[in-house]
Amino acid sequence: MTAKGFLLRDKVALVAGDSKAWSKPVAEALAGAGANVAIAAKGSPRLTEAAEAARKTGGKAMAIPTDVTNAAQVEEAVQKVIAAYGRIDILVNAGDIHFFQPFVEIKSAEWDKVMDYNFKSALNFCRAAGKHMLERKKGRIINVASGLGERGMANGSAYCVAMGGVLQLTRALALEWALQGITVNAIGTGWFMEPGRPSDETLARYIPEKRYGKPEEIGSLAVYLASDATEFTTGQVMYVDGGLMAHA
Repeated sequence: MTAKGFLLRDKVALVAGDSKAWSKPVAEALAGAGANVAIAAKGSPRLTEAAEAARKTGGKAMAIPTDVTNAAQVEEAVQKVIAAYGRIDILVNAGDIHFFQPFVEIKSAEWDKVMDYNFKSALNFCRAAGKHMLERKKGRIINVASGLGERGMANGSAYCVAMGGVLQLTRALALEWALQGITVNAIGTGWFMEPGRPSDETLARYIPEKRYGKPEEIGSLAVYLASDATEFTTGQVMYVDGGLMAHA
């Protein structure tokens, strides 16, 4: 295996679902490895900034304002990428809104919002881009999810359920598409620094590395999972969490 197996030169990547925490570092990393990138998320200055940041690495990048919870808009976004770049080789689902509240106090509309954005967005893009990948018999799908999809947390039922759905979707599609040339893996996240949000040093004490993750550390793993070096890797959840999930 040589280093060129990790390059994404002339690949086409769609980063979907989030214009806040993950889109910018993931898009930058993929573009820096040679991919042409499209970012589909709610229209906002952050979406434009993410596309501009990816462009600065030397690759092509486009922003597609999209309601990621709307299946018709997701299908339209996928078709726009194919029209612009000719195909989609890589899909990264990165929808993530935080929501923590006592279970009995959660309103139905709040459950729906968390499930729609954190889980249904991934489902919509896997279906729309997956059809295209099945026709080509080739593709890489990477779902970014929280470690709380595996572990419970008090007052986190809605968030945990949605993220658990993303992880189970990852495993099920990996098995269903294993003979179709498509790999489906997940990046499991721990506690990360977020712009404008102060770090909780008390919480950081529970992380074995005693620090929060840096968003760009997600991008590095996304490049690896998107590359030709991982043709025999599918159905896996790889954690970037400073050792947090190793706790009993």
